[in-house]
Amino acid sequence: MSIEPRYLSADMDKPPIKLLEGSERVQEALRVMGSNPYEPRVLSQARGMIPIWLPLAAGSTWSGLSMPLDSEDGSLWGNLIGNSIFLFAMGLTIWLVIDVSFRRYGVDHDKVWARFGPFYREIRFADITRLNFNMDRYDIWAGKTKIKIYYHKYDYAPLYIRLLEELHHHKFRLNGVDTTDPNWEQQAQIWRNILSGDLWLDHHDFYDTHPQHLAHLNALIGPPDHYDD
Repeated sequence: MSIEPRYLSADMDKPPIKLLEGSERVQEALRVMGSNPYEPRVLSQARGMIPIWLPLAAGSTWSGLSMPLDSEDGSLWGNLIGNSIFLFAMGLTIWLVIDVSFRRYGVDHDKVWARFGPFYREIRFADITRLNFNMDRYDIWAGKTKIKIYYHKYDYAPLYIRLLEELHHHKFRLNGVDTTDPNWEQQAQIWRNILSGDLWLDHHDFYDTHPQHLAHLNALIGPPDHYDD
């Protein structure tokens, strides 16, 4: 069956919809959304998550350290199972505080990047070799470099725009479909419809008031006349 481009408008008969499960609804409800989908992003959950996880980490640490002191028999590990559970909870909450404090993602016109403390990776859009859908995220590859795109957690609008633009310039592997596969163009159209539909749903207020940008988005939904490579 041929996949047709799905062009977008405020009064379209069958607008795109998102089919979200419970956890995905919560994640999207907690996302910090930008007002302009074309502006670069630096993405982090620190502002929303640290006020939650830091008190839990402090509480679990205090409880875990207090348990040996409160043990009736005075043994350091009077209750091995209980202490193991507390140590696991303490380690988990501390790790979550560290993770949200030092992990950052970002996207601009040229690249998408990920940072955890001193560790940094980036992929320039012109160098993309693969794009995969993987459960709750997209995986973008440039050679052996991979960046995970958690689209339920973060507003990746500029990334969607740049992927749509790149799909008008060059081919790259999509969900395991190689660029020489006869079905590649069908797979590319599926991606164009998904990316443009999700972008429009997340920022429909912007596109309703900026018809020139909606026209630009619709121009990227159909296939190009030719590719650069």
